[in-house]
Amino acid sequence: MERETTRRAVLGAALGAGVVGGLFSPVNSYLRQFAPLSGSVWGASRTDRQSTVDSPYGPAEVRYDETGVPAVTADDEGALYFAAGYVQATDRLFQMDLQRRLFRGELSAVVGSAAVDSDRFHREMMFAEAAEATADHVRGTPAGPPAEAYVDGINAAIERESAPVEFRLLDYEPEPWRLADSMVVEKLIAWGLTGSFRTLRKTLVADQFTPEMADQLYPDRFDDRPPVVRSFHDPETFGAGLGIDPAGETDVGPTVQQGTVDWLTRFEPDQQLGSNSWVVGPELAGGDSPIVGNDPHLNLQAPPVWYEMHLDGPTHRVRGVTFPGVPFIIIGENDHGAWGFTNVGADVVDFYTYDQGPDGESYTYGEQTREFDSRTEEIEVADGSNETVELKQSVHGPVVTEATQEVGVAWTGHAATETTLAVYELTHSESVTDVRDAAAKFEVPTQNLVYGNREGGRLFQVTGRLPVRRVDGTVVGGNRVFDGSAREAEWGGFDPFERPPAWESSPGDDPLSWVPFEENPHVEDPAYLATANQQTVADDRLAYYLGVSFDPGYRGERIYSLLDERVESGESLDLEFLREVGRDTRDGRAVALVDSLVAAARGSEDDDLVEAADTLDSWDHRMTVDSSAALLFDRWMDQYRDELFETAFADADLGEEYYPADGAIEQLPPDSAWFGPRKRDAVMRRALRSALDERDASGETVYGDRSHTGRIGHPLGLDFLAYPEHPRAGSSETVQNFDHEDSRGGSWEMQVDLDGEFLAVLPGGNSGRYFSEHYDDQIARWARGEYRSLSRTPEGDLTVEFRAEDG
Repeated sequence: MERETTRRAVLGAALGAGVVGGLFSPVNSYLRQFAPLSGSVWGASRTDRQSTVDSPYGPAEVRYDETGVPAVTADDEGALYFAAGYVQATDRLFQMDLQRRLFRGELSAVVGSAAVDSDRFHREMMFAEAAEATADHVRGTPAGPPAEAYVDGINAAIERESAPVEFRLLDYEPEPWRLADSMVVEKLIAWGLTGSFRTLRKTLVADQFTPEMADQLYPDRFDDRPPVVRSFHDPETFGAGLGIDPAGETDVGPTVQQGTVDWLTRFEPDQQLGSNSWVVGPELAGGDSPIVGNDPHLNLQAPPVWYEMHLDGPTHRVRGVTFPGVPFIIIGENDHGAWGFTNVGADVVDFYTYDQGPDGESYTYGEQTREFDSRTEEIEVADGSNETVELKQSVHGPVVTEATQEVGVAWTGHAATETTLAVYELTHSESVTDVRDAAAKFEVPTQNLVYGNREGGRLFQVTGRLPVRRVDGTVVGGNRVFDGSAREAEWGGFDPFERPPAWESSPGDDPLSWVPFEENPHVEDPAYLATANQQTVADDRLAYYLGVSFDPGYRGERIYSLLDERVESGESLDLEFLREVGRDTRDGRAVALVDSLVAAARGSEDDDLVEAADTLDSWDHRMTVDSSAALLFDRWMDQYRDELFETAFADADLGEEYYPADGAIEQLPPDSAWFGPRKRDAVMRRALRSALDERDASGETVYGDRSHTGRIGHPLGLDFLAYPEHPRAGSSETVQNFDHEDSRGGSWEMQVDLDGEFLAVLPGGNSGRYFSEHYDDQIARWARGEYRSLSRTPEGDLTVEFRAEDG
């Protein structure tokens, strides 16, 4: 018993650090005692599955192709999604369970005290309540019946199939799945793409240093890089005439205490996630139909964040990927068209402080005094004492508490949303009109949707509900903290955990509380258009506040540069060319910084620095695996960040989580106060000296020694569950994307020629079962930058047959 308790504690610590922090912990030396693992764990090594399964929804068939992708066919939609739920749970059940436990705040029950703080945060944020409200709403939509069938399929697999090895390692059994669990996964995805505490961090940095220094670290815009929607798209001015353009600067607003910001930032989604997508019309693609590309850059892990499926039912056929736990394919292709998503960076989260009563149970709200809605919940802790957490809610939403401060949080995802219905409708879509109608229901997260169909139609559309904020009757942006007691910046008609009435009505409110969907940025039938999380549309073409958390734009600039040059040459933007675009490794940071670095190094008396300058000066700025210059630049960027901020931030008791994006570092003016008395050249030289020392100590000689898939691990932090090591080109700022330090990058790399091939690859394998041959059978291909050619007809031998329960 003592051995099992210790194993749970060590695994729990790894899991808590891995999932909550977004990083995978190294294997504790203690865990090596379990290699080879105990007989009970190896008992989960079965990779066979039931060949016949009774289904209450009727017959279906499942065939697995050579990469472990299931093709499900059925003549009834309920039977189709029952089988889809069954195979998804068979292949990815532990991942599904981990996700729901994380966002329900129930990790401690299986991993112990290491996850208590995470459970407390996720319960205080009331994601589970939002999921329950969304599930109640979805049941009454056309997506409800197939989603319920999917849930029944998951539970059938839980009852009939062997549990994955991770359940044995943590010594627990999965509970039945509910529709609300699928909605919890939806909230997890949405918060991961829109949840941000940037406003709180910037406010705190401005308070600790100066507003000018904070503006340099967290700029609202990055200079001189093309937005998604460009002048040749002939865009309208979105929101013109609605009277919702912010009137300019407002007061900074209340300050949130540092302890509160530090604590919240521990659980903030990764702010460096990005993606690429493009759509090219048939006239330029060299065929009769468009080409659609999508490469979402998300956290990389074993197994991957995406699960690939091919579904062929009575009314639609669709192939692509979904998140384990979500019934409908999110990115992919059907018989009529293909679509993909990237993140907008829209601001759909606001923060409020309150004047509270002496008892802490009430707060001022305008002329009223209101009680917080509150209740106490118990957090179950495996192998330890249970703990309690008090949940509070104001009129704005959940209230998170740390130290002596309470902060209200309003997030569009706290409502009963229709994103699940939108994705269901996308899989059934046949036209641009169908897709636009579905996009109107895609309420959170805010996304750049690109679409093309076989008839030649194309669409770019920003999805999501965008709030309009006012302070004293004046429209303002959302990049500040608001006074909740003064009723600043309230979202009209928004009730947390309800279906907002304002979302069901046509725009006509005076004053407007939400941007009408038809004013979301969009372009119909662009000749070509690319998105990479950069600013969506130029400021002079947008008459309302959209957000400030845009990508620096290196990838977007590079993609458009390659496309523009190709168009100007008169050659087609065909699939072969777009494959090359997707594999481009030119780093925009290097383009912007290396010349200054070389000049600074050549002004040194250190011969090593001069030699390094020669290496960098002859480099083509590409992050290729055989490049010594790429390795040196990568090492230098790490040291440059630390040289700029480590001491100053430590003196202010701020950690690395306050570091800005590299785009902000690149744009620091030479006389910025962040360089201090040493000035920029000296800081660059000192960072280069440290980079050379680090490189030499590591024994690395080329970039592939450092940038490889061996860093992509499993949430449990166990070496044997991680992927093997293969060198991978690219960086966090290249089109072929791979941030080797934080394990993020191309999570589903897809190119669909609607008049030709369907290409894609996963960074790992489609099975989450370690003993399956499909656990990691795509990782080497992904590392090399190769695609698979996907079939549009079901392939493989019959693996599972679902039979009607009555015979």
